[in-house]
Amino acid sequence: MSDGGSEPDLKKRAREMKDRLSCDEREALLIKLWMTHDSRWFAAAAMECGMETTNRLNQTAAREMGKREAPRLLRAFEMSPVRNRDDFVAAYEAFIGLLGPDLLDYEAELIGDDSYDLKVKRCFAFDQVTKAGVAQQYDCGILPRVTGWLEGLGLEHELSPAIGPCLMAAGKDCVYRVTVKPSPPHD
Repeated sequence: MSDGGSEPDLKKRAREMKDRLSCDEREALLIKLWMTHDSRWFAAAAMECGMETTNRLNQTAAREMGKREAPRLLRAFEMSPVRNRDDFVAAYEAFIGLLGPDLLDYEAELIGDDSYDLKVKRCFAFDQVTKAGVAQQYDCGILPRVTGWLEGLGLEHELSPAIGPCLMAAGKDCVYRVTVKPSPPHD
């Protein structure tokens, strides 16, 4: 039998340790832990299955995750339904602001009434695959999450160029044109 204390005492000690962190510190720590998991999963899968399979699985998982998280985030933020490009860009900014504002350096430049250019200047995924020495074989795993958000919010869209190999790894600017087809209001 341990003399370290009762279960309620141990839970209280654990809660006190957790409570020493501010909300911002907890949020930053959770993001770092998630990114560590993400990079370790990718590396393990690449070693076990090869890059082709890992890229396909990563894109599928990112897209499916996006489809499910977008409605949850919309509800959590108490946002109105997303019906057009402007609504989506506002939602996108809120999502990134929560999920990891320091992970990407980007801008969304509005084009016409229904499109925007997503211009990524710095990307954590590119940084990590470069460190791992596999950037030349890496297919973008970020944009599938964005398309998942669009799909999860019920928005028809077009993306150009098509998602494929990492543009930064190819020495190109990472710029995607996202066209959002407005949806009618639901009664």
